[in-house]
Amino acid sequence: MNKKINFITLEGRNMVHDALLSGQKIVSVIISTSSLKEPRIIEIETLANKKGVRVQKVSSEEISEISDSRNPQGVVALMNILEPPSLEEVLKEKRDVNILLLNHIDYEQNLGAILRSAWASGVDLVIASPNGVHEVTPVVAKVSMGAAAYVPLLSMSLFQAIKLLHKYAVPVVGVEVNMGDSYTNTNLRGPVAFVMGGEAVGLSEPLQKECDIFVNIPMNVEVASLNVSVATALVLFEKMRQENQ
Repeated sequence: MNKKINFITLEGRNMVHDALLSGQKIVSVIISTSSLKEPRIIEIETLANKKGVRVQKVSSEEISEISDSRNPQGVVALMNILEPPSLEEVLKEKRDVNILLLNHIDYEQNLGAILRSAWASGVDLVIASPNGVHEVTPVVAKVSMGAAAYVPLLSMSLFQAIKLLHKYAVPVVGVEVNMGDSYTNTNLRGPVAFVMGGEAVGLSEPLQKECDIFVNIPMNVEVASLNVSVATALVLFEKMRQENQ
């Protein structure tokens, strides 16, 4: 497995612009000299200067070498990954929490995709069990497309996390094949903590005993299960849909 990293690369004009407007710590902004006269790039450079962020100007070839994507649009930023808060800090700060618990994630690509969905759907904290992928690696950061800098990722025993969630009266919802009602027929509004199983193992029996209710994602009987990042996205966006109704 790749080593944990302390910063990620943000690419593209909108992503870099939005990051500069956020409260995140931008280490530096790197701009292609061929794009310096373009209005959006001028705006990005002005924002960076106002915030005291170091601006580097390099050739388009150097931008391409730094970039992971095929189209960085002439600008790349390096952003620090902040240390995540503790679960109890999150629970004390916000009553209507949206927490995601991940058990035994095997692939970095899946964790990156999950962080992307968590960012888009307003998850407050992602907790990954130490028995799987549980840190932001270069692969996780790349697949997350910037989300790794915004969504706190905490490595913690899921049993300890659930004990704390119960203390703060947050319902723990297990997502498992053929268990409980359909996720679209279940009220997911308000504070909630979703527990997702890994690709191979699902939710273990001890973890199932800690859940308050279960939901499932209906699918054709020929399909054993969905990829965990896909299943996570479906459940998170169904909660978002219900909250916005």
